[in-house]
Amino acid sequence: MPKLILVDAHGYLHRAFHAVPPLTTSKGEPVNAIYGFARMLFRLIREQKPDHMAICFDAPGPTFRDKIDPEYKATRKETDENLRSQFPLSRELIESSGLAMCEELGFEADDLIATLAKKGEKDGFEVVIVSSDKDLLQLVTERVKVFNESKQIFFDEEEVSASWGVKPHELLEVF
Repeated sequence: MPKLILVDAHGYLHRAFHAVPPLTTSKGEPVNAIYGFARMLFRLIREQKPDHMAICFDAPGPTFRDKIDPEYKATRKETDENLRSQFPLSRELIESSGLAMCEELGFEADDLIATLAKKGEKDGFEVVIVSSDKDLLQLVTERVKVFNESKQIFFDEEEVSASWGVKPHELLEVF
């Protein structure tokens, strides 16, 4: 069965930013997140050997959720400027590497990941979502898994039930 890997780019970048000590270019521009992002991404490719892969980004600006609830994510802390400044570099890395990048105005990466996971599953792929976002666990099925790489846990239906006490499709009630 062909394998499709879907990566939550912002989650990956955030993790890399905090895992790699500060690094800068000769001009003083921060690059620690992009360095860690590249290393993690290419290790993932080497180890998982996907047939297809997409790196999904949150688009800048409001989403459809902001229109529904103006308080959506109102309490979330601002992204550190040293991390935010590396987002364009991450997009350049993806483009120059020939990897597929997904981003759509009005949508978050999670929305794109969910759409691509459902389509991939329908088209006969084994789908692996790479993210630590618990909301994505509701997508887990026989063919869709969530890989929390930082904890080295593959969440299949059994692991979700063992961890949360409910089936993946019931997680909406838990979170």
